[in-house]
Amino acid sequence: MTSDPVNLSELELANRTPVPRGIVEHIQRLILKGGLKAGQRLPSQRELAEQLGVSRPSVREALTVLETMGLLTVRAGSGVFVAKSNARRPLWRYSDRCTPADVYEARLGLEGYAARLAAARIDKPAEERLRRCTNSMHEALKAGDVISLAVNDTEFHDLIFELSGNPVLAAMYRPVRELLVESQRLPMAQLDRLSETVREHEAILEGIASQDPDTAEAAMQSHIRSAAGRYGISL
Repeated sequence: MTSDPVNLSELELANRTPVPRGIVEHIQRLILKGGLKAGQRLPSQRELAEQLGVSRPSVREALTVLETMGLLTVRAGSGVFVAKSNARRPLWRYSDRCTPADVYEARLGLEGYAARLAAARIDKPAEERLRRCTNSMHEALKAGDVISLAVNDTEFHDLIFELSGNPVLAAMYRPVRELLVESQRLPMAQLDRLSETVREHEAILEGIASQDPDTAEAAMQSHIRSAAGRYGISL
C-alpha cells in the first residue's frame, strides 16, 4: 500500500530548522540526515512549492538533481519516493539515446573549444558573471548545499558557450544541453568529492580570465576527464 506523502513544512518546524531561501538544502538535508525515511512519498510539486514557499520551477530543479543523484526515485503513477540507502546510485535517464561515456567524450571537444574561444574573447563583465558562479559554488560547498552547487555548475557551463561568441557552437549545444547537464550531475553522487568539482571550475575560470586559451581549454578538458572518472568512466 502506498503511504501518504509527508508534510515537509511540519517536519521543518519539528526540526526547528529555518526555512531556507529556496528548496535548495531543505529536502536533501532531510534525506541525508534521516528526517525523510526510505520509502516515504513526497508531496506533489505543487504541494511542495506551497509548503516550502518556493516556486514550482525551483521544486522541479531540486527533484531532478536529487533523482539524478539517486536520493529519490520516481514511480510512474505513484509519485516520488525517498530511495533506500543501499539502492542509491546515480541515474542516467537517456539510455535510449546514448551512454554517459558518449556524452563525456563529446564534451571534451565541444566544451574544451568553447572555453578556448571564451578565453580569447572574455571581457570584465563576462568574467564577473563566471566568477559569481564559482563563488556561489564555493558557498554552496561550505553549506553542504548540493542542489545550489549543481544549479551554479550548470549556469557556469551555459555561460561559457554563450561567451564563446560563436553562434554555430551555441546552436550545436542547445539540442544536447539536457544530456550535458545530466552528465554534470552524475558525479555529484560522490558527496565527499564535491570540493574537487569546485576547484576544477575555479581553474577553468582563471584560465579564461587570464585570456589564455591553451590553459582554459586544458582546464576544461581536465575537469571533464575528472568528472567522468568520479562516475567511473576513464577517458
